[in-house]
Amino acid sequence: KTAAPKLSTFLRSSAPEAKKSASLLRQAGEEMQKLGPDFEAAANERKRAQVAVLSAKTQMALAAQRIQDAKDLAADAAAEEEKARRNIKVAMLSKEQASSTRAVALATRQRGEQEESDARQEIENETAQLAEADDETHRAAEIERAMLHKVEEQRLCMDLPSVRLASGRSLEPHMAALEVPIESSADCSNWCRKQKLCKQSIWSGAARHCYLFAEAAPKPIAFTEEFNSSYCGLVSEAKHIHTMLDAVYKMKPWLPPPPNCAWAGDNCIYSKCCANVPIPNWHFTEFKWYTCYKQNEAYAACRTDAPPPGWDGTVLGRANTRETPPAPEGVLTQGTTLFCFSVVMWNHPAPTAFWDSEAALANNIKATKRSILGCEGNAFFQGAELGNGGDSSSKQNINSFIQVWQTVQDDGRYLQYDWTVKVDADAVFFPDRLRMHLDNLRTPQGARVYLRNIKFKFQFLGALEVFTKEALQHYFAHAGECSEKVGHEGGEDYWMVACMDGIGVEHQTDFKLLNDKYAATGNCGDPWVVGFHFYKSVAHWNQCHDEAVQSAKMNNNGYWVNEK
Repeated sequence: KTAAPKLSTFLRSSAPEAKKSASLLRQAGEEMQKLGPDFEAAANERKRAQVAVLSAKTQMALAAQRIQDAKDLAADAAAEEEKARRNIKVAMLSKEQASSTRAVALATRQRGEQEESDARQEIENETAQLAEADDETHRAAEIERAMLHKVEEQRLCMDLPSVRLASGRSLEPHMAALEVPIESSADCSNWCRKQKLCKQSIWSGAARHCYLFAEAAPKPIAFTEEFNSSYCGLVSEAKHIHTMLDAVYKMKPWLPPPPNCAWAGDNCIYSKCCANVPIPNWHFTEFKWYTCYKQNEAYAACRTDAPPPGWDGTVLGRANTRETPPAPEGVLTQGTTLFCFSVVMWNHPAPTAFWDSEAALANNIKATKRSILGCEGNAFFQGAELGNGGDSSSKQNINSFIQVWQTVQDDGRYLQYDWTVKVDADAVFFPDRLRMHLDNLRTPQGARVYLRNIKFKFQFLGALEVFTKEALQHYFAHAGECSEKVGHEGGEDYWMVACMDGIGVEHQTDFKLLNDKYAATGNCGDPWVVGFHFYKSVAHWNQCHDEAVQSAKMNNNGYWVNEK
């Protein structure tokens, strides 16, 4: 409301000025109409001038660009010229260096040619020296060969095939020039013959090595195909050498080959003997024996009953079990080194509350260093699970122990010892007593023998099983045959007897090897018995051991000191 009067007042005061301005505009318009053609011409000129200026500017810009391009080309040319100067300088330096290098190369080549010439001369000199040395070596070898031949003509050797003589003072002949290859027992014997001081040679087939000795051993260590020995000396000593040779072979045990008897159902026409052990009653007081009956010229069979009608019926033979006699005095006997093992069900608990587990019994043996720990070699083998869940002494354990014997074969340590002994963990066992028993048995060296250990039933209880190394080698070669032909019902000890007898392993008898409660001979107070069975708690086992040691002490048997 206040602004409106002010606006009206402003408009009234401005009216004269507006009229004056309008008048001036009319005058200017009239003047412009008069000057219109001139202005248009001036405008056109101006446009032409602007175009000309623009064209001139464009031309000047192009000219400036051309000038700049020329300057750039000039700069590039200057740079290229400078680069060329530098390249010329480098080339001149390279030329100088190349000349210097060429001079060095020429000098090096000249030195190399001289060195090559010197080397060729040295090679020629060395070749000549080597040829001279070869000639000298050849002459020396001929002299040595002549010397050896002269010695050889004055000496002789007598061979002892399959004999390993004892070792004596070794001899190491050295040839200065002559090389003598020795690849056989004949080479070894001949080499000894050519050595003036050589009295004996031993050839090891396994090691493929020849051993020479300056003295002759009168006794052999073993009769084995792995070795061949020779006695050597002057021709005038032939009689003496022959006497020594005869003495050696008189010490050789007589080892009959195992009979290859036929099993029931097989043809016994050629072997004329039966492999099967007799069938006993429960008390082993009565037996049904197998007899080889002839049917005709081509066939015979082992039977426990009479031959059928129509058979020839001639009795050709029966079981051929043999007991090995003691070796005569002077004949080599089996050594007494022992590999002993026990089979342990480590994870089985004790079968009753008043017995200990097999693991506890085995750990007691380890802790006290008794039983099998007194053998030269020993092992605890894990027992296989039994079908009836029993322990290692159970009756139905044949298949389990077949696996254990396979473990023994795979382990291989038994081959390093004369005897292998299986000892139940619940048996109190004295290795030192066993060695004395073995000395008394005088088992012929190399014999395939197992020991019948107790006067009870079939005379072989499994708590203490003793075999020669050779018996086990024969068993392992025929284990499959036993597994197939011998029944698997009953205890492993009777199975082993049936197998050993069937495959021709002989036996020796020592009823003082074992006292066994199963045979009502559980007395621990015998100072000569080797093993006492069964003692299934650690306390009773140790008590039996101490009682046996005390008995040996009371009987003034000096070996008790090794059993404490």
